[in-house]
Amino acid sequence: MVEPLLVRTFDWAKLGRAAKDRQLAAGSPLLAVLGTERDDVPSWLAAGVALQHVLLGACVTGMQASFLNQPIEVPSLRPGIQGLVSKTGFPQLVLRLGYGTPSPPTPRRALETFLSNGHAQRQEKLA
Repeated sequence: MVEPLLVRTFDWAKLGRAAKDRQLAAGSPLLAVLGTERDDVPSWLAAGVALQHVLLGACVTGMQASFLNQPIEVPSLRPGIQGLVSKTGFPQLVLRLGYGTPSPPTPRRALETFLSNGHAQRQEKLA
């Protein structure tokens, strides 16, 4: 079990975030690290595409996901994740996946509120 070590070690600000993350990690059915072979722009884009697939697949099965990225966002901590999950590659994202209570959908603004009048009129003509 690796998550208590990860979260405890990364709480250098002493703000309690790591304690909360540790609690979330300990109660998580699955912690996943998404990584790439290289750490460059094309790899970051590939990681985004892979994340899209993971999140859509999780959604289809009724799972929910949240991000635990403190160890990825702090450059001095990232190698620690790399050492824990493999000897090669670059961790790009830490995900917590599991089944939970469904939350209501996020409210969305109508498309028309984003379009200028000219663009909205062109859209109406196309419809």
